[in-house]
Amino acid sequence: MPDRIDAAFDGGPKAPALSELCLDLLDRQRRSWSDLRDGYAGLDAARTREIAAGGYSVKLQFNPRRIVSATAAVDAESIRRRKCFLCTGSLPEEQRRILYRSAYLILCNPAPIFPRHFTVSNRRHVPQAIENNLSVFLRLAGDFGPGWTVFYNGPRCGASAPDHLHFQAAPAGFMPVEDDIVKEKNRIPVGRTGDAAVLASIGLGRPVLVVEGGERKGVEGALRTVISVLREFRAAPEEPMMNILCSHDGAQWRLLLFPRSRHRPEAYYREGDNRVLISPGAADMGGLIITAVEKDFHAVDAAQVERIFREVSMGGDEFARLLSALPERLRA
Repeated sequence: MPDRIDAAFDGGPKAPALSELCLDLLDRQRRSWSDLRDGYAGLDAARTREIAAGGYSVKLQFNPRRIVSATAAVDAESIRRRKCFLCTGSLPEEQRRILYRSAYLILCNPAPIFPRHFTVSNRRHVPQAIENNLSVFLRLAGDFGPGWTVFYNGPRCGASAPDHLHFQAAPAGFMPVEDDIVKEKNRIPVGRTGDAAVLASIGLGRPVLVVEGGERKGVEGALRTVISVLREFRAAPEEPMMNILCSHDGAQWRLLLFPRSRHRPEAYYREGDNRVLISPGAADMGGLIITAVEKDFHAVDAAQVERIFREVSMGGDEFARLLSALPERLRA
């Protein structure tokens, strides 16, 4: 296939499983692409530890290769001056691709934080934005199927390429919130629209909205309503700050939306040894907190985790008002 495309997935009845195509690509790329091989060697050497914090837990991962992502300059001027590393012309010669539904390229992530970590990048250089791409986001989760999670980082809260639309995919179960959110104590019913239910969780150190349902269009409509109300609360035309996890268990979709208020916590901007180089994206909000500096891996404690979540998430009072506003809008 041209343009270093090794395989294509169109969703047709004779199409091979998307996850199998991706795992085959990863296996071959680990043998042929030294940067990817080094990335997974770094992940194999990464250390993890668990922190119990206020009724929930998180995992810290010490992964020095994530320093580039953690320190990425995402202001408009920096973005304007650099080449987009997700555009086809900028991809490494060794990096092969899967063409996904004619519009996206699935790539092995050379700085993984999961044992199988993929980037799903639009073939066109269009801005990171979710509302006009909700359908493909849900379809991507459905195509990966049970055992996988796809996720989205908003352009102002974790995306290191806010100028280029992309998602990521990884095996399910590595982010603690995926287990926490199925516990009844962490699920507050908010409302329904069609077969889609909207729930909330407030006991996990950061507010979480959950959308579940078996019909893609109904789930998409519920999520669109949630995002619309979030935008109204921010009284701003741009996309509300958020990270989203999405999975499909073979019967229904589950989306976890983390409403955000800030890109990085206060400690990120300190000087010297007081700086804590944690820049939360979807994985961090999901409870897998990535530390690229060893001192942070050892020093971060439960209080620091709670402070980071509190500083970058929507405030509790505002979230309560959001939950009060949503039921009527979901019925409309």
